[in-house]
Amino acid sequence: MKKTSLYLALLFSITIFSSLKAQNDLSSTLSRLSSGAAQAYVGPVVSAFGADLNSGWVDRVTSSSMLGLNIQFKIVAMGTFFSTQNQTFSTSSAFRFNRDQAATMTQSIVNPIARNDIENQIISQDFTVGLSGPTIVGDKNQFVSVNFPGHTFTSYGQQYTVPTQDIVTQVNGLLGNLPALPLAAPQLTVGTVYGTSVSLRYLPDIQLNSDLGKFSYFGFGIQHNPAGWFDVPLPVDFSVGFFVQNMKVGSVFTSHATMVNINASKMFGTSFLNVTPYAGIGFESSTISVNYTQNIDSPAGPQQVNISFDLKGENKTRFTLGASFGLGIINLNVDYSLASFNTLSAGLGFRI
Repeated sequence: MKKTSLYLALLFSITIFSSLKAQNDLSSTLSRLSSGAAQAYVGPVVSAFGADLNSGWVDRVTSSSMLGLNIQFKIVAMGTFFSTQNQTFSTSSAFRFNRDQAATMTQSIVNPIARNDIENQIISQDFTVGLSGPTIVGDKNQFVSVNFPGHTFTSYGQQYTVPTQDIVTQVNGLLGNLPALPLAAPQLTVGTVYGTSVSLRYLPDIQLNSDLGKFSYFGFGIQHNPAGWFDVPLPVDFSVGFFVQNMKVGSVFTSHATMVNINASKMFGTSFLNVTPYAGIGFESSTISVNYTQNIDSPAGPQQVNISFDLKGENKTRFTLGASFGLGIINLNVDYSLASFNTLSAGLGFRI
């Protein structure tokens, strides 16, 4: 039963990573890209992961009571939206061509000995090239193209010019114009002590598949309502909060996100039947570490190079508007966050 609940909580998360596998293997795809190209290719999901992780924490301000027992367990689902601009990229960076690409580039060289020698020269060095095409969330029927600027090589005392040309890679948009990046996690919130509550999100290592590896997630947050320290009642409840999260997907992605926010809410109705509008402003940051092995060809044979880099999410400030609906112990909340990457989140759970 416990294992079944965890898999239900991971419904959205497993969906996205399963779709990655259905199209191709993420690690294999990245293995065809140099560091600069890979950073542009995965860029949209970096911001989307961070926006997801920082969403859905607060569905109403915590109680200001000095000492009380308030417990909520819910499943929170988040989806960060992509724009059409996130589906393609264009950049310039160093790139290492493979043997097949070098053979295509040197077709105009008639002398087979010189052609083979120049192929070896091409695959032995990096070239600064233009790259454009779909990002990881782009069209799966489109492929990343490399614009070779042309270069003159010397082989056995003769000069040969390999002309400017576009080389189409095997790297496509794995997620096929994905409209939003979904994630989900269980959350437990317990309070209050001097107007303070704590929230936890946790998912143990779960094997997605043999290629993507294990998915794990941990988040912690604290929220404080200072109203209990004031003699005069306030027209709305408000709180300040701090939240930190870590997520890992196999050996490819490791994400870290933090947020400080200020929230306000006001409940209308009774303890049994109520609606609570809420709003908040958050100051957030997120980073993702990407690690993969690039496969390269060399005159001595295939080789592998370990590539790693860190990317920062674009979201810095978010404005959140939402509402929480209570019916007995059942609670449903929905909110929308405006930022560089907009996010919709919803939670369903039980509150006592």
